[in-house]
Amino acid sequence: MGAAGTWDSIYNCCSPNGSLHFDWFFGYNHMRSFLHSLICDLAPQNYTGLPLHLIDLGCGTSDVGLGLFCDSPVPVLVSCIDRSAPAIFAMNNILTKGPPITPRHPDSCVQFIEGDATDLHDFPSASVSLVLDKGTSDSLLRSSRMEAHKMVKEALRVLHPKGKLVQLTDEDPDARLHFLEEAGAGPEVTFHNLGDSDGIFYYAYIVTPSSCSE
Repeated sequence: MGAAGTWDSIYNCCSPNGSLHFDWFFGYNHMRSFLHSLICDLAPQNYTGLPLHLIDLGCGTSDVGLGLFCDSPVPVLVSCIDRSAPAIFAMNNILTKGPPITPRHPDSCVQFIEGDATDLHDFPSASVSLVLDKGTSDSLLRSSRMEAHKMVKEALRVLHPKGKLVQLTDEDPDARLHFLEEAGAGPEVTFHNLGDSDGIFYYAYIVTPSSCSE
């Protein structure tokens, strides 16, 4: 499942007209409250600074990035990244050819970028508030553990000291906590049970740069 061609085929099949979302695991509404709590942790209630930079790694045609863009009470710049050209084409079509989308905060922006989640060279170190990984590491782990490690390391590099890397997965804590520590996340990783969807339980693993080993 980590092969680019596999995902191109999936997105071409699921989004033939560039208008349909495909979410592995679950969509935005399943974790809306959880994601909003993360944003509230990162910004005070009356935040008036520059938009918080959020990255959705391996976004595909998920509705998560658009959901955050639409609903965030504080200004956000949501960068949705995927190496699948059909996925990025489909999502940009939603922005440019679909009905107008108005964000809750007038200074919020969203962008869909074709790129490699394991090489975030266009993003400066310590510049991002929140990195989301919904199933992307799971996909990489099926083909290359080293590539999954690289993605975690890049995510931690771009996070500012108070930022968070959040991995959303169905992998149980025994396996995922070991993987994160192995990838350089350090031993202090928190996790939350996100409940079940279709009988499968999902978890959110939260890493902050301050918890990482040097």
